[in-house]
Amino acid sequence: MNTYLLEIGLEEMPAQMILPAVEQLKSLVNKTCEQHQLSFNELRSFSTPRRLAVQILGLPDKQPDRSVELKGPPAAIAKDDKNNWSKAAQGFAAKNGVEVSVLEFREYEGKDYLFVQRKELGKPVPELLQAQIEQWISQLNFPKNMRWGSYRMRFIRPIRWIVSLWNNSVVPVKLEMVEAGKVTRGHRFLSSGKSLLKDAADYQKQLEKLNVMADFEKRRESILQQVKKLEKKNGFEVELEDRLLTEVTNLVEWPTVLLGDFDEEFLELPSEVLITSMAVHQRYFPVFRKKGKHNSGTKTLLPHFVTVRNGNKKGIDTVRRGNAKVLRARLSDARFFYQEDQKKTLDEFRQKAEKVVFFQQRGSQDQRVQRIADLSVFIAKKLEYPAAQQKHVRRIAELSKFDLETQLVQEFPELQGLMGENYARLKNETAVVCRGIREHYYPRNAKDSLPKDAESVPVALADKLNLLTTAFSLNMIPSGAADPYALRRTAQGITQLILGLRLSLDLHDLTSAAIRLLDEQLQLSLDRTKLQQELLDFLLQRQRWFLQERGIRYDLIDAVLKNQAEVQPAKEKTARRALPIEKLQFAEFLVEHLESEMFKRSVEAIVRAANISNKYPDKIPNKLDESVLTLTEEKNFFKALLPIRKSDQQSLWTPENYLEQLRKIEPVVTRFFEDVMVMDEDPVKCGNRLWLCQQLAQWSRLHLDLQTLVFA
Repeated sequence: MNTYLLEIGLEEMPAQMILPAVEQLKSLVNKTCEQHQLSFNELRSFSTPRRLAVQILGLPDKQPDRSVELKGPPAAIAKDDKNNWSKAAQGFAAKNGVEVSVLEFREYEGKDYLFVQRKELGKPVPELLQAQIEQWISQLNFPKNMRWGSYRMRFIRPIRWIVSLWNNSVVPVKLEMVEAGKVTRGHRFLSSGKSLLKDAADYQKQLEKLNVMADFEKRRESILQQVKKLEKKNGFEVELEDRLLTEVTNLVEWPTVLLGDFDEEFLELPSEVLITSMAVHQRYFPVFRKKGKHNSGTKTLLPHFVTVRNGNKKGIDTVRRGNAKVLRARLSDARFFYQEDQKKTLDEFRQKAEKVVFFQQRGSQDQRVQRIADLSVFIAKKLEYPAAQQKHVRRIAELSKFDLETQLVQEFPELQGLMGENYARLKNETAVVCRGIREHYYPRNAKDSLPKDAESVPVALADKLNLLTTAFSLNMIPSGAADPYALRRTAQGITQLILGLRLSLDLHDLTSAAIRLLDEQLQLSLDRTKLQQELLDFLLQRQRWFLQERGIRYDLIDAVLKNQAEVQPAKEKTARRALPIEKLQFAEFLVEHLESEMFKRSVEAIVRAANISNKYPDKIPNKLDESVLTLTEEKNFFKALLPIRKSDQQSLWTPENYLEQLRKIEPVVTRFFEDVMVMDEDPVKCGNRLWLCQQLAQWSRLHLDLQTLVFA
């Protein structure tokens, strides 16, 4: 069996782009093997800041032979008048290297054609791979590809070398800037540079001799083990946040973990400042006192840090001092900003927001905060918060963005909300207000926490709704992959808040209020109906995502969300629009009942009623003529409709009640269709019966569009 290796050597790549790139490369190679029916034992991938590589183990010498069926000319022109093979048939046979005697007639898409079975010999595997290598490289997609020097080819970084080996032989490939060979390169500083790779199977071992751990998982595990030794030796805990650990692993080729210190005086700063300075800006891991029986609560930060060097232990004390010096400078700046910020009142920061533009043509940050505050109170009232809670909600909203004007947050944007909470606490704001300043940013992504305090929730919603409304009013609607203001994530946050916290809120009301506040404050004369429809359509996509994430069937999602984003109010005076949370409850409940026979019969009856009433809308009167109801079946149908037509009580919007109503009305409707001719010659009788069908369909559609459901 054989081994093939492809290594793309380049200048240092951004750490966050390495793993996606090598996964793409691995996928492209695997796809090629599948397309050409190439079996193998294992497909390995390797990556460091300076290389992307794949190694295929256990490849055969050549592609397997296969039988190929080829379609030729139509049977109508395959033979002449004397029943001899035509020139078209003879040409088809000659082209495929067979005698005309082996040609067969077969039907294809309703017509007869000539077919031939031909054995196709497998090609040598190196030949097949050689034809694909350049495509593998050129098809790698990075967030930002660039041209380097005078070369036309675009890539994330300049390609400096390529290794393409079939066992110990080069598989030729030539790009503009480099030609494949056997020469790889070791660690930039710990090796002599270029090194001849004798065999593709020796790749990983030889690179380790050159001080390169090419396997990402192996480097990651090396870092973890070195950190564990430090923890055991010093009796502390190192916080190894997974995202940072992945980034650091992709920054080095030969990891050496080292422990550094910073002055204890910096521990007076909030721990968030210290951790951000270390983890975000310097890629250091913070160190905490080890938890024990007497300190099992909040973790205590210690004046140490752990970092990973791209090299060995030579000169490690110098490296340690250098890292500590850089961190000291950054912490000194943070301390200065922190001390300066405390000299000002919260109102002084809020006043600075009056001069800061939020969006061009959409007012200042101060005006933004005013809208958030008004919308927050509107939502709090919708949620029936008492006056005391509403007061806290408004205060949270008023202070929600003040920390954006502080020197510390302007230097460390990652601390927005966190420093707002800290500064507000120092100025003796209530605890719930302080927490709300931080929590109103939640959730920041699909996996983030939701606000814990009820007072934070309206502000979190109002902030996101205001951002979405403001951006959409400027026609900044995301399209394709472009979403510079992360509006999809914003809409996702709104959905997570409403559905995740199961809030009884109507998006029509919320978007209408957000648009009104923006329009009236800035006197924009917006097309409110158009803007609201765009917002509702966009938010509906996020609701669909939320339901999909919970494993709910696509047809049930379509059924519950149909017409959910229509701005126009329901025509019936008694009709009430279903809330998003009610739609979620319906979907979750009906998952358990979709396959029941009663539900299937009910769906069949209601869909039949909807179809026939939709087909003849002009024949349906505005009002039923009860005096013409003569048949028992239509009288029973009308009686069964009365309770559901009259009610708009909350109880009738529960899925349990809906299912109970279906159970009661299904046999009545089924009997009606079995025994009554809906399209009666008498136009009044016909209109009455169509009206009954229409009313049933409209009631059901308030909850579900049953016509979208699919049954096996």
